[in-house]
Amino acid sequence: MEHPLVVESVVRVRYAETDAEGVVYYANHFVYMEVGRINFLRTLDINRSFWQEEGLGLVILEASCRYHSPAHFDEELTIRTSLEAVRRSSFSMRYELLHRDTQRLLAEGRTVQVFVDLKSMRPTGLPPDALTKLKEASQGSP
Repeated sequence: MEHPLVVESVVRVRYAETDAEGVVYYANHFVYMEVGRINFLRTLDINRSFWQEEGLGLVILEASCRYHSPAHFDEELTIRTSLEAVRRSSFSMRYELLHRDTQRLLAEGRTVQVFVDLKSMRPTGLPPDALTKLKEASQGSP
């Protein structure tokens, strides 16, 4: 059985991303998840600018993060991104944020994205090519 696709991205914590205690500010974990999400879609050759030309948008319907261990300025983080589920107009993703050198788990997250018609902001079906690529990635394509 094939394994679902996992895409790894690496970021280095910038000083501006930390709080007064020198720890990555909690909301920045969602920025790191976005890096992972965009790189995952890029790996599948799914181009967001095409959707926008077609009048479609991809909006976050739900986002959560569970924090395990702090990250600090100038540390490198690995973001592991995978698909959890793919539906007609939405898909959910899982994220693991790890300290790159020690592989210590820093945080786990989840987002649900939904395709919308930009004029009405109502859910619409995923473009067929994106739906196929996402389903293959969630099931582990050859």
